[in-house]
Amino acid sequence: MEQYDNKRIHFGFTIGTNTGRVRIDRRADRAPFDTVKSINSVTFPGIGLGAITNLHLGQNWDLRLLFPVISFVQRNINYEFENSKKTTQIESAYCDADMLIKFKSDRRKNVRVYVIGGMRASYDLASTVKQDRSINKPVVSLVPITFGYEVGFGLDMYFEYFKFSPEIKFYNTIGNSLYHDGYIYTESIDRLVPQLIQFSLHFEG
Repeated sequence: MEQYDNKRIHFGFTIGTNTGRVRIDRRADRAPFDTVKSINSVTFPGIGLGAITNLHLGQNWDLRLLFPVISFVQRNINYEFENSKKTTQIESAYCDADMLIKFKSDRRKNVRVYVIGGMRASYDLASTVKQDRSINKPVVSLVPITFGYEVGFGLDMYFEYFKFSPEIKFYNTIGNSLYHDGYIYTESIDRLVPQLIQFSLHFEG
């Protein structure tokens, strides 16, 4: 595929795995919630699948759109009280749109290395903000629409009929994604910031 990069636009698909967590910032004033001794996040593996549109800007630059991408992510939050423990599950099914700039090295035979970065907008199709909750039935929800940035690196490998690219990215949400509901499980937290480490396999024709 010696002339592959002379084509202006390419299409493909991506599959991948992810590990999601939430960064937890406790409230500065903990006195009203002093029964909460500790709060921590537990990570779980997830999966994702989506479409790629890649626009060739120059010898070493591409503009890449990943949309739609459906990602399944789970994160648990463990609460330790004075005499008990509680665990809440945050299960999300995101529809993502990623706009990325890709900088590539010069091609060496059938290989290029690259770095990539940009922005992501996500809508949680499985948002629990409207789910019933109580002090005995804890539900911690994230706002359904979030925005963030991502950076990563990968390797383009050219084959006879397609280009294959393994890639690792780190995603960090901008701002506070916590939905405050008035119960101690959310009110004892100032901010929740979802984060993701993602390993993807891209296939482009």
